[in-house]
Amino acid sequence: MPYVALWSGERAGLESELVVEVGRGGLRLGYENERPEDRASSSDVLCARVEQSPGVGRPLYDSMHPARQYVAMYSMKCQVCGQPASRNKDGWLFLDWRKPYDPPTWPEGALTGMPPLCDIHARSSIAECPHLRHTEFVVLRVRTPRLWGFSGTPYMLTANGWTVKENDALLPIGDPGLRGVVASRLIRELRNVSVVGGGS
Repeated sequence: MPYVALWSGERAGLESELVVEVGRGGLRLGYENERPEDRASSSDVLCARVEQSPGVGRPLYDSMHPARQYVAMYSMKCQVCGQPASRNKDGWLFLDWRKPYDPPTWPEGALTGMPPLCDIHARSSIAECPHLRHTEFVVLRVRTPRLWGFSGTPYMLTANGWTVKENDALLPIGDPGLRGVVASRLIRELRNVSVVGGGS
């Protein structure tokens, strides 16, 4: 089972646990009884709270566990096995496909929330992933997978409680809007890209 996959038995935190707190630089979103692991160590961004119970229930292949996605993406670990991702003279190994927000230079400059892969699991992902069977994708070597920002849910506190602006906003590191976001994915920008394969 993929290391980053969310399992049905891993329950998400409750919206009622969100609070407004005074942090470095002013007001920000937080959790009641906040723990150090609730924030991304790289940027102090609040991360989605989800239980860590891999193997409980059934794997939800179309969803990633926020904490495991963060570890794999930040530490450049394979999204399937959690071991170091493949890297050679041409860069790190990624799979990517066009997304609505990709630049015209895609895959150069693409933003991705999909962590890299090792050689073995890149091959098995291409062979077995249902999404890739119906999507035009590329196999990439990326020399500069730059930490770019986060994907998540931006909240605004109103007189009637929390209001969600959108479900999957993309915000770069340093954006003031991140103070009100519950992040679900760490995003990298793929720079100095070489296409080494593809499919569908």
